[in-house]
Parts: sequence; structure tokens; C-alpha cells
Amino acid sequence: MDTEVLIVGGGLSGLYAAYRLAQQDVEFQLLEARDRLGGRICGAAYPGDARPALYDLGPAWVWPDFQPRIARLIRELDLSVFEQFLHGDMLHEQAAGDLVTRSSGPSPMRGSYRVSGGTQALVTALTERLPANHVRLSSPLHRLRQRDGRIEAHRGDGSAAAVVASRVLLALPPRLIAGTMAFEPPLPEALRRELVSAPTWMAGHAKIVALYDRPFWREQGLSGEAFSRRGPMTEIHDASPVHGGPFALFGFVGHAPGARRSIGEAALLSTALAQLQRLFGAPAATPLATFVKDWARDPYTATELDLAPLGHHPEYGPPQQAIGSWSGQLHLAGSEFAAAHGGYLEGALEAVDGILQTLRGIPGQGEDRIPGR
Repeated sequence: MDTEVLIVGGGLSGLYAAYRLAQQDVEFQLLEARDRLGGRICGAAYPGDARPALYDLGPAWVWPDFQPRIARLIRELDLSVFEQFLHGDMLHEQAAGDLVTRSSGPSPMRGSYRVSGGTQALVTALTERLPANHVRLSSPLHRLRQRDGRIEAHRGDGSAAAVVASRVLLALPPRLIAGTMAFEPPLPEALRRELVSAPTWMAGHAKIVALYDRPFWREQGLSGEAFSRRGPMTEIHDASPVHGGPFALFGFVGHAPGARRSIGEAALLSTALAQLQRLFGAPAATPLATFVKDWARDPYTATELDLAPLGHHPEYGPPQQAIGSWSGQLHLAGSEFAAAHGGYLEGALEAVDGILQTLRGIPGQGEDRIPGR
């Protein structure tokens, strides 16, 4: 199959690139290794609920006040946002004993917004605007080869090229590019080392979501926000839909990936529910449903290098090392390559915008804001 632009990766970066290219009638093919689109955007649905996945197992927040690209995209896709629920007191759990205190101070989550319908709504809306025959799932690629001025993309089984393109946009985390793909000719060694040194954002995280038939924490005058030194969840928030239920709490697990593997998912979930009961009372012990997503176990997100926990937000940005003979044909477009918002949803759009400016017919990005903000 021949195309002008091959997009490798169907997360937000890849879908957004495809959406912009489709607007300008640029021929493309998007190949995604998973059996679903979205990448690190991943939602869960209450069993039996006819609505789409509302509960975010990956990124959940946007900050329209300083993220103009995601604000514009939400508007373009006819989506909306709502403010993170913060009404009521926060809870603080100490490292030892059963001491839990309440506080009514300002939340560190002020200014945080969520997408109505979950961040999965972004994936759905973008996908609906793409020609179906230009998107292929369950299509992992393992080798890119330059030949006769074009790029052949091959699967790992050594079969004939799946796609031949003039340019390739790799919408993948840097470490996956360095660790799972072969290049002929090879990428410059300095660039490969740079890719390996860039931690994959969110790869070491795990999230737990618990659904309930009523928001009992709100009935207690609590926001659902809690911070714990005891764990297993270190940070907990209200994850309920904007309207109706099931209502939800979610938490970030504080244990490192290796410790989570040793504990096991069942035991981890049991201790997490015990923690929710300590914080919010007996109703928290019997959720309608629970979801656990350990991103460190996702081979299309994390590598072995990502199992070490991050102590701070890494310094991300466009590659500093030369791309060598691949210049002008190979483009690196994951969120980690964004100069200002690396790792965030905004960064996924920012990285792509920088690349699309070098391609033909791509509209510029303005400083638009979500209507009503």
C-alpha cells in the first residue's frame, strides 16, 4: 500500500495528525499496534451502561487557561468541559495509625477541567472524522527501511512492506521508538541515546477507579479529594460524570511498578478499597464496579526503563540530536517531543503542530479558548 504520509501510533498525537491531514486532503495511512485507538487515553464503562466509556484510566484533565490547542480542538469537535468537582473539604491521611484530618483550604486542582464524556470522547470524535479505510488496528510495525527515496514500513515477521510512504510520522513515546523499531539505515547513535534517555510520561503510573450508586462523600461535605502518606493510593479525586452516575472516585497508586507486581492486582485492589473505607466510610467498601489500569504492564506504553518511578516531571522537547539521513522524511511526534507541554494532552497536539507546519496545507493554530470560558 502506498501513501503520502504514514502515521505510526493511534494515540492523541497520531489521531490529531490524521485529522489535520484529512482536512487538507493529504493522503495518509494510520497504523496502530493495539486493537483500539487512543494510546494512553483509555476509558472504562460501567457494565451494562449504553453510554460510552466515561471513566478515565489514563489522562483525565485539561487546563484551558494555558492550553490553547486542546481548548481549540475541544471546540472544533463540538465537545465540552466541566470543572473538576472541588466543593467540600479535602482529606489528609498520615503515614501511620488511623489519623485522617479535614481541611478547607484551596485545592491544588483549581483550574482543572475534564472533558464531558471522558477523554475517550476526544478519541471518538477524531476517529469519526477520519476515513475508515485509512486507519488500521492491530498493526504493529518493527522496521522502517529507506528505499528509492521512500520509506518501507515492515512488520516483525519480515514479510513484504505493509506500507510505503514518502514521509513517516512516529506518534510514539521516544523509548518505544528506540526500543521496538529497527531503522535501515540506523538512526544516528547520539539520537538513539537521546530517545532512550527520555522517560515515557505516565508509563510508571497505575490508577484505580471505584464506581458507586451515590456520591456519599459529597453528602459528608467532602470533595472526594484526599492525599495520603499511607496508601496504597497517594492521591484521590472525584471522577464522577458531569451529570448523573454511577459516581466515582479514582486514585493514583503510590507503589512503584515492581512493588505492584509483587503485590498482585487483587491484593492491591483490596487494600485500596480498605483505604477508601478509612477515608470516606463504610459505603466506600462496596462499589458497583472497579477498574485497575497499570500502565507499566502495557507493552505499547512502557519499557523496562520506565519501571523506575519518576521523582519529577521530566524535561521534554523536540529532539536535539540530528536525525541524519532520515531528515525530511522521518518526524517524531509523541507528546514527549513537545517543547512547552511535554507529557500532557496539550503536548501531543503541540508536537504535531510543529511538524505539520513543515508539510503542505496545514492551518495554523490560534490562541482560541473554549466558548463560555
